[in-house]
Amino acid sequence: MEENDVVRGDFEEINVDLGLAIHRRDRFDPVPELTALMAQGPMAVMGVEDAPGGRTAWLATGYDEIRQVLGSDKFTAKLLYGGTAAGFTFPGFLTQYDPPEHTRLRRMVTSPFAIRRIQGFRPQVEKIVDATLDAIEATGGPVDFVPRFGWPIATTVTCDFLGIPRDDQVELSRALHASRAEKSGKRRVAAGNRFWTYMNQVVSRTRRDPGDDLFGVVVREHGDDITDAELIGVASFVMGAGGDQVARFLAAGAWLMVEHPGKFALLREKPETVPDWLDEMVRYLTSDEKTTPRVALEDVTIGGCPVKAGDAVTPSFLAANRRDFPAPEDRFDIGREKPVHVAFGHGIHHCLGRPLAEMVFQVAIPALAHRFPTLKLAEPEREIKLGPPPFDVEALPLDW
Repeated sequence: MEENDVVRGDFEEINVDLGLAIHRRDRFDPVPELTALMAQGPMAVMGVEDAPGGRTAWLATGYDEIRQVLGSDKFTAKLLYGGTAAGFTFPGFLTQYDPPEHTRLRRMVTSPFAIRRIQGFRPQVEKIVDATLDAIEATGGPVDFVPRFGWPIATTVTCDFLGIPRDDQVELSRALHASRAEKSGKRRVAAGNRFWTYMNQVVSRTRRDPGDDLFGVVVREHGDDITDAELIGVASFVMGAGGDQVARFLAAGAWLMVEHPGKFALLREKPETVPDWLDEMVRYLTSDEKTTPRVALEDVTIGGCPVKAGDAVTPSFLAANRRDFPAPEDRFDIGREKPVHVAFGHGIHHCLGRPLAEMVFQVAIPALAHRFPTLKLAEPEREIKLGPPPFDVEALPLDW
């Protein structure tokens, strides 16, 4: 694709209108707007800032191109410009750090996510999943699986992993959810303040008496090298990812299961297939359609396109994960052999919590398939509504 072959326009208008539209879903699939951009090639221009020598906003839809962007030191993850957060890195939010700061902080918070430690946490996750399914079964159908399946499993697992006492978890989860979902800006800020205040208290408590949870492990191993602000930021970041992203994936997974009951029957009939279907499910759902834009620090060529210093490139994970499987091959296929994907990102910002998230998926979805083999939509004619991106099922009434 040559530079003069692309359509250019006002940066702000196109980014707001088209940028939001292309990351929405048509049920599980990319919307036509994103499919059309994918057809143009692995890189597409979303707009150009309306100013002399204005920055270009790119959308990366190719698997190799996204890996090049996310794996290159020629791009920065920092918020360099635009909005009130321009030039500011939120302490502890790893996705906004570049090396060497990122290297230092990630090294300190990696050990709690070691495979050995995650496997040791598995029995606790199994208890949480079983208790959640017990509660659903005792209630009787129909049940909305968003607040009764996805959210309680994700938040309880994450809070236990962080070391949040059970008595505090419900209120903390409500504050986190309200800080993201409340329509009133004032209420969102108030909820966010409650969340941060509590996290401050947890850090102070852990400094005095570190346990075996994420807070405790980091404090014991790196207590003098990590600040309270960084520790609070890391924990808040993990809480947000675990309580939000995992919950969305579980709800979408339950929906996918009722849409493909025959395929999920394999999880009951052939439990040895569990490790194989996970990558396909993660690829197909791609519950985070994109990641934050990366800003070029110098001129670089990506996918044959001239990306100039200052240009922003937004990697579309959904596009990359579907590009190698064009319709009609782009279907959910548990038997597919280990499909490659970038659902957990790539490079130095590759998802830190991937081992924990995958373990939760491996426990929760097969358990759901075993407990409710006849799971179905409670209102088959009712449209399943999706919130704005990322992939967010608003309500999922199911029966059995």
